Amino acid sequence: MTIRAPRISPPSVVSPPASADQGNDVLKWQFWPRAVGMGSLVGRRFVQVNYLTPQQQRNAADKGWGKSYLAFDFRREYLVIKSKLSLPDRLLPAALRPIDAELSFDDIASQGISIDETGNRHSDSRSPDGYLQEVIVTVGIRRPPKFYTEFEESDKLPSMNGKRQSNKPYRRRATAMDFATGVTTERDAGPIKAIPEGPCAYPTFWNTWRWVFHLTTADIGRLKSCQHKLRMIAEEDPQVKLLAKGAPRWDIRKLDAEAYHHMYGMPDLTGVPFAIRTLIEGLVAHGILRPGDTAVLWEELKRNAVADTFKCRILESLYNEERIRDVKKIVPAKARFLRRTPPEGLDHLVSIRTVLITPTRVVMGPPQQEPSNSVTRRYQDKLDGILRVQFTDEEDRLFVQDYTKQCDLARPDVGVMARVRRALQHGILIGGELFLPVASSASQQKDHAIWFINNRIIDGVALREWMGSVEETIVAKHSARMGLPFSSTRIVDLDIEIGTPLPDIERNGHCFTDGCSVAGEEVMKRAAKALNARGLNTNPSAIQFRLGGAKGVLSVWPDMAKPNEVRLRKSLIKFESSLVDLNVVRLAKYQVAFLNRQFIMIMCANGIPEQLMIDTFQESIEEIHGLKTRVMAQEMTKADIALINTCSDFPLNALIKAGFHQNPFIRDLCDIIECRALQDLKWRARVKLDAGVFLIGIADESGTLQEGEIFCQYQENDETPAVTVEGPVIVCRAPALHPGDVRKAVAVDRPELRHLKNVIVFSTQGARDLPNMLGGGDLDGDDFTVIWDQRFVQTLTEYEPMDYTAPPPVRINRVSQGHLNENFVQYILNDILGQVDNTHLALSDIYSPFHERCLQLSQIHSVAGQAAILPPFLKPKVWPDFMDKDGMKLTYESQKILGKLFRMVTPDPHFKPCDVKELGYPVDPRISELPIYDTLLERLKPIKKAYEHSLSWDMRRYRVLEPEIPSGVAIKNKRRKRARDQNLNEPLRDAYNIHVKHTRDEAMKAVQDITFRTRLTPEQVVARHCYALTYEKKYVEAWEEEQRRGFLEEEGGDVEYMRPRPMVSFAWVFWQELVQIVQIDLL
Repeated sequence: MTIRAPRISPPSVVSPPASADQGNDVLKWQFWPRAVGMGSLVGRRFVQVNYLTPQQQRNAADKGWGKSYLAFDFRREYLVIKSKLSLPDRLLPAALRPIDAELSFDDIASQGISIDETGNRHSDSRSPDGYLQEVIVTVGIRRPPKFYTEFEESDKLPSMNGKRQSNKPYRRRATAMDFATGVTTERDAGPIKAIPEGPCAYPTFWNTWRWVFHLTTADIGRLKSCQHKLRMIAEEDPQVKLLAKGAPRWDIRKLDAEAYHHMYGMPDLTGVPFAIRTLIEGLVAHGILRPGDTAVLWEELKRNAVADTFKCRILESLYNEERIRDVKKIVPAKARFLRRTPPEGLDHLVSIRTVLITPTRVVMGPPQQEPSNSVTRRYQDKLDGILRVQFTDEEDRLFVQDYTKQCDLARPDVGVMARVRRALQHGILIGGELFLPVASSASQQKDHAIWFINNRIIDGVALREWMGSVEETIVAKHSARMGLPFSSTRIVDLDIEIGTPLPDIERNGHCFTDGCSVAGEEVMKRAAKALNARGLNTNPSAIQFRLGGAKGVLSVWPDMAKPNEVRLRKSLIKFESSLVDLNVVRLAKYQVAFLNRQFIMIMCANGIPEQLMIDTFQESIEEIHGLKTRVMAQEMTKADIALINTCSDFPLNALIKAGFHQNPFIRDLCDIIECRALQDLKWRARVKLDAGVFLIGIADESGTLQEGEIFCQYQENDETPAVTVEGPVIVCRAPALHPGDVRKAVAVDRPELRHLKNVIVFSTQGARDLPNMLGGGDLDGDDFTVIWDQRFVQTLTEYEPMDYTAPPPVRINRVSQGHLNENFVQYILNDILGQVDNTHLALSDIYSPFHERCLQLSQIHSVAGQAAILPPFLKPKVWPDFMDKDGMKLTYESQKILGKLFRMVTPDPHFKPCDVKELGYPVDPRISELPIYDTLLERLKPIKKAYEHSLSWDMRRYRVLEPEIPSGVAIKNKRRKRARDQNLNEPLRDAYNIHVKHTRDEAMKAVQDITFRTRLTPEQVVARHCYALTYEKKYVEAWEEEQRRGFLEEEGGDVEYMRPRPMVSFAWVFWQELVQIVQIDLL
């Protein structure tokens, strides 16, 4: 029986008491400078670009606050910088009146904070000591801080709740044009250039800040307390080493206007080939290379490399440096060990240039291997004409606050959104070429990314004609249609036959086949082959696909479609296109069911006992905890083996079975899997349910299922039988915000459906389709969770589902590129679904999912494809402790189910990689006792260096540790903000597979002319030597010494940040051969 959701009155205490420290760190740890200098630290020389004299007086408006200060905000882990300069405001650009910036501790270079008591004393009668001591604080940074400026027309901003919240002027984020004096605003400044000019370049080249303080003894005591707190942060997270060792002194070079122009002026790159030029521009944009060194770099490249491809290889290798100190030394050193041609990629990947546009910079790196799409495959010989552009903050995704929207409404020509408009309207200049926007797929739009093309290389009109005729007059839908060909897919090698269309099954305004149709058996098999499927997955029951202007899911029905046939429905066809290539996104395959925080909150509110959740959670903790210990003791359980197989594609179980369970790298991989699984339990309440599955949904084409029935037949692998679920079940879909989003159904067996495995078949009978009741879902690729554990099913009370009918959208006569550009801007401005989810979860904890505020949030979340608005009054002032707010909000200790589960996982899981030095270089005698050939070692060293160099770049790019790349498991890391952890699995796996393929090919080429007197195969001989270079003390220490000497010769960057030493994964490029060695009798 369906029950209408009750209305719950708010509790007498509206907000739980906050337990967070409400003290103001910025006021407590604030220091007033005598002078501040900004510039660049390269080696032992500080090149001072700007030297400013700030006002030191107390700010009259705020007791205890200075007009200029450097403050340590330990609660938020930020440096707060304020400098009210002595110059009149009329002579200063907006971003410098005053300097108002925040620098995340994450963005400080390794050992980047130096605090130097110079010993100089200055007489001062106001000091209790009669004098002040001089202290110089220097901070080296990896990325610019977030700059702010006063909003030009704050009087136009709407009031909040009828009154202004503060008598301070509103501020907004500063952008590049705010550093320039003049009347040109950000939006109207023309194309964005890769290398900024004049004062706009300050944020890029101010990679070091230097403050001079005159402090009392008491102030020095406070500063020493700050040093102690910074050391404590490093102890808690060894990756964050902020304090420099000792008190290094630097030479200071002050630049006059002429010297500044020579060193930081716009370089002349005329005549430099596009691929090379973009890499040079990227080095400058990252702050690795000074513009004044580009001419020398170009000459050194021509001297050390003939082919352009090798020049590019050298330039790509330079992205691992923090700063380039001496171009003339580092280029020849890199050229000596790098391979002349780039490694071959995987078949489904293409090299794409990605550009990040931040409020103050344009950041590029080397072309990256990314999954291909229809457009990149069509123009695979013109990839220089395609860019993937992403709009981000300096170290994070672009978060839009209320004041951002208000400022943009009043002044759309200034601020961060104006910078987005500037790029979309005027384009960006990369490598001397102008790129303009085309389209963005739905998933890319969520990442605030969009594709740009160079119309000189790719004709934009011809591209649009090739894609198809998009006639949609709803701008958001038109944008989504245009983005379809840019979705990551793999092409299916099959000449398909487009069969007779099928009608959609519709009733009462609901479509029961929305996004789903049928195809033949051969289509399924070829799609699986395109995705390199193995075993059971070579014959899937359904695929998610793209075909010209159509998208959705195709399920296999032999009686309805011929082997090579695809039959579409109207609900799948988004626009007309002549393209007939079938592109597959993914296959239907078995996945175990997991609960999440939303499911748990709704289920417990709907009657499922909290104790059942606690018991299930405790079972999961016990199952996961101690994985590494059990592996090392050779006491693995079936659950351990299953966990490893579920989490990682790396052959970890095979290596453990072969006896490598004590190896440092194997221990690290086990530790990572255990850590990530426990982190998922703690921070996501991701609890595995054995009596449940998570599968893609399809429609019952046979019409045999009655209303409220589903069919679910699952098969885990080739070695287990297929199982048909029967009886009462729970069905749900993420996200689930409304109490009616978790529903009951009856799983039945039907002979007509037994050919379908690892899918959930929904009935096409009744008044309303079940997927629509589950958070407004459909069948164009949605996954659903089915649970048949009767402890859950029997205790769940089912409530009336929400009405997910969307309001009528606004249409226009004809959609132009201008409309699409502004739609992209508005998407970013209104990208608040994540905020709605979090607010709903917090208010559900404070009140209940049935509370009117939570129901209102469910309604806001359901307005798909239109601008959602989150009213300020709905936002909680305090947050439950399980929501991981990193100290940014006040929190309280939740007493509801999610708070109880959160605190069951203690302490917070962390991963620390093994150090082979500390472990005493442990080796496996089954391998280490085999002979070594010095000649082969020397041949393999350049290959090892190239492998570790590539791995180091991935570590920097994704902010991961070495073992995370082979495992494909990214542990929760608050330092990694721009990319979601769960989205890193595939990029890490692809990157590692490329490194392995390249390294194996190069290693075998190195030994092809050598004959060994041994029973080992050449591959096994190479594996044995790779093992020596990775683990055996004699060879590792010699290798490390060679690297140290090479680093001194190159005068490169921050070695500690680039990678831990020594690295431990090289040997496992030949894992099969190592297993073979220990499993054969060689005597």
